[in-house]
Amino acid sequence: MQSNHGSCRVNHLACVMTVLMFLLCAVPCFAQFRVAHWNVARLFGDTNAIQDVFEALAADDKPGFATAPHLYIFQEVRNDNMAVLESLIAAAHPTLDYTRATFTTSSVEDGSGGAQALFYRSDRVTEDTFGHRDIFTEAGRRTDRWKLQLIGYQFDLYVYSSHLKAGQGDTELRESGAESIREDSDSLPAGTHIIYVGDYNFYTNSEPGYQVLVAPGNAQAVDPLGTGNWTGSSNAWKHTQSPRVPTVDNLVGGGMDDRFDQHLTTAGLQDGDGLALLSYRAFGNDGNHWNDSINDGNNTYFSGDIPRSNALADAIYDASDHIPVVVDYQFPGMVSTFVQDDQGTVIEGATVNVDVLVANGAPGAAVDSCPVYVEGSSGIYGDDTIFNAARLPDFNTVTLTLDTTEVGDILGVVRIEGLGQDVGNALYEISTSALIIAHAQPSFSALALQTALEVEVLCPLSEGVKQSVVDLHNFEHSPNQARMQYQSLSGLPAGVSLTGTPSGLIGSTPGQLEFEIDPDILGVGEYLFELTVELIDEDLPGAITQQLQLDLRVIVEDGAGIPGDLNNDGFVDGADLAMLLGAWNTAKHDLDGDGIVTGSDLAVILGNWFSG
Repeated sequence: MQSNHGSCRVNHLACVMTVLMFLLCAVPCFAQFRVAHWNVARLFGDTNAIQDVFEALAADDKPGFATAPHLYIFQEVRNDNMAVLESLIAAAHPTLDYTRATFTTSSVEDGSGGAQALFYRSDRVTEDTFGHRDIFTEAGRRTDRWKLQLIGYQFDLYVYSSHLKAGQGDTELRESGAESIREDSDSLPAGTHIIYVGDYNFYTNSEPGYQVLVAPGNAQAVDPLGTGNWTGSSNAWKHTQSPRVPTVDNLVGGGMDDRFDQHLTTAGLQDGDGLALLSYRAFGNDGNHWNDSINDGNNTYFSGDIPRSNALADAIYDASDHIPVVVDYQFPGMVSTFVQDDQGTVIEGATVNVDVLVANGAPGAAVDSCPVYVEGSSGIYGDDTIFNAARLPDFNTVTLTLDTTEVGDILGVVRIEGLGQDVGNALYEISTSALIIAHAQPSFSALALQTALEVEVLCPLSEGVKQSVVDLHNFEHSPNQARMQYQSLSGLPAGVSLTGTPSGLIGSTPGQLEFEIDPDILGVGEYLFELTVELIDEDLPGAITQQLQLDLRVIVEDGAGIPGDLNNDGFVDGADLAMLLGAWNTAKHDLDGDGIVTGSDLAVILGNWFSG
């Protein structure tokens, strides 16, 4: 640690604002976490229309915000569809990077309608490829399981995508497939976040396969729309198949009357805490086209904007024989924090606050709350809990205290822990340093701590103005001790003036007070002036003011006077020599005006021996 206590300290506010601006720049506007899944019917539909639907998904502000899907999950994707599908996603979202998750298929799966595919936004999501599973679900079909993480968060998110056997008479195959899914998901740890999506081909809520998915157990699926009946015109807004009445170009018709495509989750994703479901909708379905084509007449999916709704309905009609299901989730809270890494140099006994800035830096328009616990250790005291950290760019300040009771280096630790469900960046342990130094020790001597001094100055009238110098020491100064600065001198009378003071900080090298004494102003006589010298520690937290007591004894003599006649008896003799030797290495009886009695003063005595 540097010991140059006089260097400029870092402007704390400037540091804070710089870090906060970095945090703001580092958190793009992701709105909410959006998941879209869609049976793309082996891309038999019009590819331009498919791209139009992708673009519309990104612009969908029906829940109050728009964002491009963070997860695209597809059913009925054959191996030879992948290149086209990837190019359509890239063309629809040119500013975003989508990564294809682990993809597996086979000739059998391709021949049974196609496999499952998942694409994730790499700015917010990563895949743990070791968590991928292919689960056989009858009739040549396989459910894919992916293990994902949201960047900045520590929890796992499992996604199961399925395409179960179609046909009203194949309920047993769908039930067996659902059992295989549950067997796998129930083996995951309790509380695991799971999303189940796909084209399940369930005709009613009473189907055995649906009941298997929503049955109690470790990984029980919860239906955001409830487990009640979804058939008939009163439930038209839930339906996803088919957006067209006629069967044309391998796209199955029949009109909007089935809820084959579903998005289910485990309970933890619907409890309102952490990553939690906000809205669920069959994309483009306005609920007014039961058993009809989705673009027959006007579509009112976007309230008050029929042209926009009609354009979406036309694209969906041409793109596939299913419509997408889009579900938005709130992001969990995310801890953002800043602690200055160097608290600087402070003086022992100072009251020094260690400010810990905390905020909820989660992306999105509406995110979960973010309770935060802050605690200091290893030379930092205090703790506090913020029950709902402010959203950036606002922040909360938790004030801890630096231990300044002992001189030396401190390497303190601040622990910041997010307490909310699924909270991101949940734990920080930030080191912050400080140097505690001792107070300056004002002294008139370098050899001992001397806080009082009497200086005697002999001023014969015939010699005119007399100079005198007094040294100011910082006793035993070291890098672990504050330097000091001259503040003031009080008690000066007329006839005595202060002509020089220390110009800077006093460390190992003493400063000097320089006096001029005018005997003509004082007049003949002996005077004792009690002067107070005030000094202050260098400008650091904990600086204090200290005083030295300087007694200035001035003897003004009439006549020429004899240099070295210390007792004023008119002769320089042994009595004067004894007085000089008794004041050796002090300022008393200083004859040559250099502020200390040394050999040069003895020379004055000897040079005037027996003068008188």
